[in-house]
Amino acid sequence: MSDAIKITLPVSCLFHGARVRMSRLGRERHPKYGDREGLIVGRGSPSSWRVKFDDRKTVQAIYRDYLELAAQPAGASPQVASQVAPEVTPQRDPAGATPCP
Repeated sequence: MSDAIKITLPVSCLFHGARVRMSRLGRERHPKYGDREGLIVGRGSPSSWRVKFDDRKTVQAIYRDYLELAAQPAGASPQVASQVAPEVTPQRDPAGATPCP
């Protein structure tokens, strides 16, 4: 038996107000979404998030495993980032998922 320590990460690192993009799995399952980025605007169900993609007028409910956090653009200062999207403090999700540390 191994003495290795098993580290468990939160089920989801996503939270309301997070900037996201389609994950590799999401792009494989839904190639039409491509490399779109957007903002999480709410929960769709316990296993999905409602996302407002930058180039779309409507909000889409996307399965949580199809989303990943998008990196902040290189060289963007905190002031620029706050103008693009208001600063949101990650909070515990009502469905029980905890945001990333």
